[in-house]
Amino acid sequence: MQTETGGTRAVLHHVLAGRCRLSAAGVRVLELAPGDLALLPTGARHHLTPEPAAAPDTPPPAVPDTPLPTSPPGPPDAAPPRGVPAGPAVFVVEPGGAGAGVRVLTVRTGYGRPAAPSLAAALPRALRLDRARVEAEPLLRDTLALLAAPGRRPGPGDRLLALRVLETALGLAAAPRPPDGPYHHPGIGRAIAAIETRYAEPWTVVTLAREAGMSRSAFTAAFREAVGTPPARRLTARRIREAARLLAETGLPQSAVPARVGYRSRVGFHLAFRTAYGMTPGEYRAAAPRRV
Repeated sequence: MQTETGGTRAVLHHVLAGRCRLSAAGVRVLELAPGDLALLPTGARHHLTPEPAAAPDTPPPAVPDTPLPTSPPGPPDAAPPRGVPAGPAVFVVEPGGAGAGVRVLTVRTGYGRPAAPSLAAALPRALRLDRARVEAEPLLRDTLALLAAPGRRPGPGDRLLALRVLETALGLAAAPRPPDGPYHHPGIGRAIAAIETRYAEPWTVVTLAREAGMSRSAFTAAFREAVGTPPARRLTARRIREAARLLAETGLPQSAVPARVGYRSRVGFHLAFRTAYGMTPGEYRAAAPRRV
């Protein structure tokens, strides 16, 4: 089904308080509780409303469903079009008004790499990550907490933080969860699970195909069709995502990070990291928010 943004932007809603519902054309209504995250990988039009029991007497206004702009992200303080924040927007909304008791952190951002929209197109137009899954991913959990901090003002790091949230959420959404995972071929599901949980092993396309029980050519074609990107690129993205978490959240020496995530070459790791995040691992660690 055609979307309004052509897959160039994504929308995430993280429920801070209260219960609400997300509705979008062509998908079932998502029931959201505190701590849940709703992901719209292609920025589909949608409405966010309180649960009926919490709704006021008059119908509550929905979250603005104006199509998201397709222009490159602007600075955080750029003047937005009517009803649509410009650039990588991070803000809190109160569906139904303050009296409904619902508060939702909303993140709207573009994709950092050309391959990401292809993965997004392979996922449902709207999906829910429950609180347990969000909290099990420390990088996602802590970045959302930082963005939702009371009194926080937009800053130059918003683009990096928004992309971090989006890419981590996409990784969680794409990981197979039987019986309703998005991948229909069991071999592709096994390969994705290996990439997500055993990324430090010395995988090649051949060994991933063996894990999937398929020939290399059949596996590569099926993987690209299901995920939208080649298996080697998906493996690189997972390794770099874990490296970013280690740099931001732990005191592991920077020199030890490449081997921890499966790289045998420090030069190769640095090149891959810089391609993914636009900065060196050292610069990323220096810019990462400190945990208290």
